[in-house]
Amino acid sequence: MSAVSHTKTHFGPGLAFLRPGLALLWLASTPVLCILYLKIEPSPDQAQFDYMGWLATQGRPFYAGSFDMNWPGGMLLHEAAIRLFGPVAWSWHLLDFLLAELAAMAAGLFLWRAGFRLAPWIMLVLYPPLYVTAGAWMAGQRDIVAMGLMIIACCAMLAPAKREGRALFLAGALVACAVLVRPTYLSVLAGLLILEALPREWLRQPRRNGISVRVLALGMGFATVILAALAWAVAVGNLDDWYQQSVQFTAQVYYVEPPMDLIQTLLTLFTRWWHWLSLGGLLGLVLWILRDRSVGYPLALVLGLGCAILLSYFAQNKGFGYHIAGFIPLLAMLTAVAIDQLAARAGDAPGPRLGWLAGGAAVALAGLAVLGTASKLASNGGLLRDYLRNGIAPVAGGYGIPAADQARMIQIIQTESTPEDRLAQYGTAHHIPYLAQRLPPHRFITPAIELMTPDFALYQPWLTEIRDGLRGNPPAFVLITGIHLVPTEAGLSAPNTTAPALAELLAFMGQDYAPRVQGDYGALFQRVAR
Repeated sequence: MSAVSHTKTHFGPGLAFLRPGLALLWLASTPVLCILYLKIEPSPDQAQFDYMGWLATQGRPFYAGSFDMNWPGGMLLHEAAIRLFGPVAWSWHLLDFLLAELAAMAAGLFLWRAGFRLAPWIMLVLYPPLYVTAGAWMAGQRDIVAMGLMIIACCAMLAPAKREGRALFLAGALVACAVLVRPTYLSVLAGLLILEALPREWLRQPRRNGISVRVLALGMGFATVILAALAWAVAVGNLDDWYQQSVQFTAQVYYVEPPMDLIQTLLTLFTRWWHWLSLGGLLGLVLWILRDRSVGYPLALVLGLGCAILLSYFAQNKGFGYHIAGFIPLLAMLTAVAIDQLAARAGDAPGPRLGWLAGGAAVALAGLAVLGTASKLASNGGLLRDYLRNGIAPVAGGYGIPAADQARMIQIIQTESTPEDRLAQYGTAHHIPYLAQRLPPHRFITPAIELMTPDFALYQPWLTEIRDGLRGNPPAFVLITGIHLVPTEAGLSAPNTTAPALAELLAFMGQDYAPRVQGDYGALFQRVAR
């Protein structure tokens, strides 16, 4: 017996064939979408986490062996991808695609448990192509990955009563995993606890156990994952480093004025990028409320996730579009609900005119979804054609460095150095040392370190660590991108910059390094004096 008590959508035999047809379409499209996603070049953020994940497999744990301000959830997922599939350019995208498909299935099951009978299958077909074509700065980024975990958690919240305790424990654990990816989603745990504490008659969601048992199950699931993460940090010895980077550095240095207008980003995404999806989502929200004649428990979960996304977006205070990418699966779910409910109203209409009107609206919205998705897929068609010519390797060159120069750099590094040699990389081209599989001379691999000023407590100790790392492990190659360098008698300089870590690197290089590959993006230097 299901724990959910909602109005269920019923369809006549005329629409019964749609469910197996959509299931077959999902099965047929999955390998094509997977190949398409693997061909997309990872974003610089993803390349950095790839590099950090590979460093972790070489005994260089996060924070203690590679600097970054983020919490470890995303890094651990990238490390898992590398351990599963090897240090290749597409390893993260393969694991992420599997996670996205799992989120799509969980969202479909969530809608089924919420009483919809066509929407789950629409969601299964709609979300994967939307995810794959969302762009490299959204798909695979931490916010949408965390949202996938929370959708699975919300699906567990609707589990049948006989599995209630285990399901609530699992939901708490999944929310904890999402928090380790993006800590600003801690609000989701608070929201679930509040919902569980509300009177059952308010939300029409019967429970088998009392409030204290339910809250305890959620809390224990959450605490188990968090305590496991703390135990891991103590075991590898990077708890202090995590605090210095994720807490101290973030609070005192990294939290600055937003580089983009927060409200303008919202308007642009919802009205220009996601226009038809936003329309379908709004219609689905209204029809869901009309079906239940209130905001029941499942819809409260969906609305709660939406509020959590906005809270996280404003808390991060950056204005980056990918920080609200979690709306993509929510809008896809609501669009699926809109088509479901319009089709149901067409069959249940009291008169033929209303039936034709609802049916026409369902067909129109479904057609809009097909056209919108097909347009996104068509714009990425070149990636599939490249697969036929060049195999599974991503199409490189989308982030400033031409693909030919990237391949040449990696070949030079691999053939003219040994695995014991170091590569100092400055900028965001982390995929070069990752694919070349070369360790850095020190842990400060991201230029975010340049945000610190002399009044930061760790300013001098960290600069000293950079200096000692370069001297103790003189790199065979130095890759500098994103900075205009000027040759001088003493070596290289970067005018009009106040970058202490870069200054340390240039001072160390002096005249001992000569460029091997260079362009407008920067240069790869090789050590010529030993």
